Amino acid sequence: MNPSPRQGELLAAARGGDPGAPLRRLLCQQALSLVGAEAEPALRAVLDDPELGGLARVWLSEHGASDVPAPSEDLVFWLTVDTVAAQLAAEGNSEELQALVEGLAQQHNGFFAAAWRVDHPATADVLEAMGRLHPDKRIAKEARKAAFKARSQQGS
Repeated sequence: MNPSPRQGELLAAARGGDPGAPLRRLLCQQALSLVGAEAEPALRAVLDDPELGGLARVWLSEHGASDVPAPSEDLVFWLTVDTVAAQLAAEGNSEELQALVEGLAQQHNGFFAAAWRVDHPATADVLEAMGRLHPDKRIAKEARKAAFKARSQQGS
């Protein structure tokens, strides 16, 4: 089964490193969920894409597709940053986002030690927001330190 040109165009529009790109990717994923199983070939076609591969894996897994390749740790972190950036763009500092931030910090020991190295244009902004949103002062401080490191890395 070949990918639909329209679905391919939608995925192509979701690419980018601009501030609006994470929200476009989230909206693309939601739109493709409405399409259903028909979207599978288009998503399989972008599994190796650095910006769309995570979105594709999530969609395929959520829709029960078989043989979905496991993501690398780098891709997991990139997708996490992208997802939080999309939520920030869509909702701002919502309760849902705060719960997401708390969950991320809780389930992944050393999250901020690794996250500042993520090669995503929104990494520093996301870490800064996580520092603002997390209720635990120690964890919030870790997030702000990580944001500072990410900004320093971007400047070099």
